Amino acid sequence: MRKSEEYEMALVAEQALGKALQKYDELTAQLKEDNEAVRSDLIETIHDSIQNLKRKIKAYFQELIPMEKVLDEFVFEYEVLKAELEIRDQESARVKKFAKKLLSSYEDFISTVGGKKKLALIQEGNLGYKKKSTSMAYIFWVASFFGILGLHRFYLGRTGTGIGWLLTGGLLGVGAIYDLFALPKMVEEQNVYNELRAAKIKHLTGK
Repeated sequence: MRKSEEYEMALVAEQALGKALQKYDELTAQLKEDNEAVRSDLIETIHDSIQNLKRKIKAYFQELIPMEKVLDEFVFEYEVLKAELEIRDQESARVKKFAKKLLSSYEDFISTVGGKKKLALIQEGNLGYKKKSTSMAYIFWVASFFGILGLHRFYLGRTGTGIGWLLTGGLLGVGAIYDLFALPKMVEEQNVYNELRAAKIKHLTGK
């Protein structure tokens, strides 16, 4: 996907999330008016999900994170919301309906920006995460001409900067040298991130 197409999709997502937040406020107001619970795990998850993705889209426009990271967050929020929806049998029908619409919009975004494979893994119930290895990261670093091609970053799921390293020769070699010393920390951060995601999904699904 070209940068211009990514930007256009981010604009669409930003508008959709804005409307979703507005509908969320309308929904909670209706629930309060009808003397129904306006606070529950699912309602809180919906609110936090929308707010988190709005922040990530904003960070993308500010060029603080690549689209790959935005996609990862959409996948994560999709996982969490889907799991929460499946275990909240006693939730208000209106809240569940809104959550399903939100899931559908997340799914559309993920599929459009190239996350169909990740989405398929979720829908198949494959929520496991393979632990990254420091030795493998260094093997990829060496294999990519001592970090110049950024293969180690692709291995660690940092596709955005991996492409950056590939196009700029590892930031003219400076980034490649930096990674030589930073790889252990990068591997640790990625493993912690993956473990937190897996633990949260496991907790929500009870698996």
